[in-house]
Amino acid sequence: MDGLDLLKKDWNKSESNYPKLSYDEIYKMVLKKSSSIVKWIYYISLIELSLGLILIILNPTFENKIEYPKWLDIFSYLVFPVALYFIYLFYTNYKKISATDSAKVLMQNILRTRKCVRYYIIFNLFFGGVFFAVASFIGYTQLQGGIDAFNEATGLTEYIVVILVILLITVLFLGIIFAIYYLLYGILLRRLKHNYKELKKLED
Repeated sequence: MDGLDLLKKDWNKSESNYPKLSYDEIYKMVLKKSSSIVKWIYYISLIELSLGLILIILNPTFENKIEYPKWLDIFSYLVFPVALYFIYLFYTNYKKISATDSAKVLMQNILRTRKCVRYYIIFNLFFGGVFFAVASFIGYTQLQGGIDAFNEATGLTEYIVVILVILLITVLFLGIIFAIYYLLYGILLRRLKHNYKELKKLED
């Protein structure tokens, strides 16, 4: 039983004597916990962006071995404006929650933050899956002498096998990414959901 649950229990026992003070104390604790959670979401997204920038810096090293088309590089760079937009949303959500003085508004901000994180995860999984699959196929054909040489030397059956293997590896890759997201963001989102339920009980 954490501090919030103990405070709730004490509030229920002394509701008739100190209803206003107990309500305020519980609200402040939920507010503090929610603000801390959203701050961690913001920090984690910044770390993700930093890792992505490091990969871009190292990108020429990989391109020395496999030459990817220019459009794929441009496609990979498009993720950063979107990521920056989500980071901006996480930061504004953090500031809104930190400055909230209404339980109803805090509940709305919690719901907005949870929805924003879900969209962020969906975008990253979709983008990562498409990029990984396409880059893997292009990389494989480059190792076989280029797309033209690959098409000439590959029959339909082998072509299908290559695509299926790449799709399987992509699914495994996305599974690992999803597991990491579930571990990081999933825990934080569940805590936000718990805080939302506590606020709803207070309002009811």
